[in-house]
Amino acid sequence: MIRYGDCRRARRALGLAVLAAIGFSLPSWATELDLQQLPLVEPFECLICHVSDPLPADLNSFGSDFLANGRIWNATLAAVDSDGDACVNGVELGDVGGDGNVDGNVTSLLSNPGVAGDCGGSNVDVRTWGELKALFELK
Repeated sequence: MIRYGDCRRARRALGLAVLAAIGFSLPSWATELDLQQLPLVEPFECLICHVSDPLPADLNSFGSDFLANGRIWNATLAAVDSDGDACVNGVELGDVGGDGNVDGNVTSLLSNPGVAGDCGGSNVDVRTWGELKALFELK
């Protein structure tokens, strides 16, 4: 037998999902789902997409590109240089191919794709990195 409280909770959850889907602001809920899309988020967390913390805060350049890409991490977004620092998002997020798998032994981000910086100290361009990955079959 379905109890009234169960039905009410289910309707509330469905309502929140619908609101999020049509773009109403549910900052902490939506942000958690977004963070799960990205290959790595440490140590920047929310600042990968937002200009400041605590939320809600305006989106930075990567956050805007992520939103425009349907809030999905993929090869298209990995190939973009959102912050204009000559380092594509895939390098900055540790997933050059944009397949959702972290490259090699990367465990934390060295640079933020939403803040122009130094590309984490890497002097290797994307093509060279792709060739190195293929050589060692890194996925």
